[in-house]
Amino acid sequence: MNAHPTPFKCPACQTPLHLDVHLPPPPNPLPQPTPPQPAAPPPTPPRPATAAPRPTRAAPPTYQSSLRQPAPPKPKQPRRRLSPQATLLSLGVLLLLAAGVTFLAVTWDSLSIPVQASIIATLAALALAGSVPASRHKLAGTAEALAILGTGLLAVDLYGAHALGLDPAKAVDGLAYIGLAAALVAAANLLMSRIAPTVVTYGVATIIIGQFALPFILAGQTGLALFLFGLLLQVTITVYWSAAGTKVVHLTGTICAALVFWALLITGTARIYLSLAAHYSPQARADFGDFFDGSLTALSPVLFTTLVVVLAGATGIFLLRTVPLPRALPPALGESTCTAAAAFAVAACLPQLPTAGRWLDTALATALTLTVLLMPNRTGVRAAVAWTAAGVVAMVNLLFCLLVADVVQLGLISAIAAALAVVAVWRQRMNRLAGSVTAGVAAQLAIVLMTYDGLFNLWTGGILLALVGAASITIACLVTDPPLERWLLACASAAAVLAGVFALLEGSSSLFGAALTITAAPLVAYGMRPAHRRAHLTAVLLLAVANTAFALGAGATTIEWFTLPPAAVMLAAGIYGWRDQSSWIFLGPGLLLGLVPSALIANSNDDYLRTTFVVAAAVAIILIGTRFALQAPFIIGAGILQKIALWQFLDVAPLIPRWITLATAGLILLTVGATYERRLQNAKQAARWLTALR
Repeated sequence: MNAHPTPFKCPACQTPLHLDVHLPPPPNPLPQPTPPQPAAPPPTPPRPATAAPRPTRAAPPTYQSSLRQPAPPKPKQPRRRLSPQATLLSLGVLLLLAAGVTFLAVTWDSLSIPVQASIIATLAALALAGSVPASRHKLAGTAEALAILGTGLLAVDLYGAHALGLDPAKAVDGLAYIGLAAALVAAANLLMSRIAPTVVTYGVATIIIGQFALPFILAGQTGLALFLFGLLLQVTITVYWSAAGTKVVHLTGTICAALVFWALLITGTARIYLSLAAHYSPQARADFGDFFDGSLTALSPVLFTTLVVVLAGATGIFLLRTVPLPRALPPALGESTCTAAAAFAVAACLPQLPTAGRWLDTALATALTLTVLLMPNRTGVRAAVAWTAAGVVAMVNLLFCLLVADVVQLGLISAIAAALAVVAVWRQRMNRLAGSVTAGVAAQLAIVLMTYDGLFNLWTGGILLALVGAASITIACLVTDPPLERWLLACASAAAVLAGVFALLEGSSSLFGAALTITAAPLVAYGMRPAHRRAHLTAVLLLAVANTAFALGAGATTIEWFTLPPAAVMLAAGIYGWRDQSSWIFLGPGLLLGLVPSALIANSNDDYLRTTFVVAAAVAIILIGTRFALQAPFIIGAGILQKIALWQFLDVAPLIPRWITLATAGLILLTVGATYERRLQNAKQAARWLTALR
């Protein structure tokens, strides 16, 4: 029996296959019919093997910074166009105002002035009253138009009544009447702003028109100081009143108050400056004297004006710190500006005080600068205000002294600047290099200016300059910053040169020597550091020149005054700087300068004291050279002894009989000849010993 074929696929090529199983027939003799077998399906062609897909490399991730992403486009704001209602209302207000002006100008001969004024006033009252129900019924445009119309008609009425002669006696002058009219219009708007608070026109008109009331009333009636004080009160009232209103009213009040405030400060400081210029400039006194009614140089108006400006500056700072104002400027700019105006007023006022005015100005600048340097906080509004005050007062003081050529005051300012530079370095407000250079240059400039003015004589000025140079070198000994050391030594060199110039102008050799000695003393200490050994050579040279100057100034004729002190200094420097080298380098210059000149002039028997000391010194240095194996002391001492002995022999040679001379020469030759070999060996040993010395 055959089983049904079982299809399956090839695992390699996926081709369908069929499997037939044939079983042996059973033992039945009867033949069984074989059922027809279905035809096998034709084999499908083998499918080509497809290659495995190649893995693709992932794209690197892209990093886009949020800062580089384009900002989404802002929606365009629709253009604000004037609505037809606003156009009609504006044209109507303008036409009605023009009609009022025309009415006053044309009907002056038909109606009396009181009747005309009453008619315009009635129209103004109706317009103002009509704005109240319009605002309550939320007709904002109509209410604003009626408010503008009423305010304009009221102003036209007040102006026309005065211009057409309502007051024939002219009891009130023009400026005062303008101020009163402005006050009346502002008061009416203020009242209406309380009745109809939603109408912006009333608040804005109150502020703007109210700015003209007090200035026009006070103009020509009071002095400048009282006028400025009135403006300050007006600014304060405007700021506080507008701060309680709407945003528009607040902004309007701030702008108007700022304008009046700056006009106040500029006017006050200009008045003080013109008075200062008139004190020291006849031309300015002649040009501006008539404008100020001949009181340009009067002290009391200047003092009161200065007081008002200072009070205005303090008030401005107080308002900026307490009242919420629209701040469109950087922080502390307004406070600094108020402080600058007040400081300028004080700095320009103090020099006008008799006798001590300039000194008070300098003292104030010094105190403010010292306060700034000692403040713990370096940032913030207080620091900005303090820096501004100190800078303005110091600048005004310096410029004033330069313009009037006050040399003594300039010298005092330079000295104070030097002291303040030291304080600034101590408080770490200035780096050491800048502070040291500033202090050194300022101190030298102060001494030069005071000496030029005659406060110091040349002797005092030269010694002070030398002390400044010595102080610079002393500071250089205490620091380890090479650039700072170089600048300090440069300042010391400049001070020494200036001291030498003062000595030449004085014609004093003693001053020259004293200045060089003071400068060279700390230079010796500076050269004790291993890296600055060469400074000893400069110090020795300065001391040698100073000693010569001292000797010349004293009129000395003894050569030892010129040689022994420099020789002692050279020996001291050589002994300190000696580092197992040849003694000729460190000891030779001092020994030669100290002994050779004295040995050369020790020629006569009358000079026995110099000869004795020279011989003693020569013997001493020979013993030192022998003990410590030093070549320079041994050779110099031996040479000096030979010179002294030879000269002494030449002095007594004429007194010796000739036969003794001949006999002595013969004995010497005989002795040398008899012991020639031994003497030659001794000479070679002595040469080797001498060569081995250091």
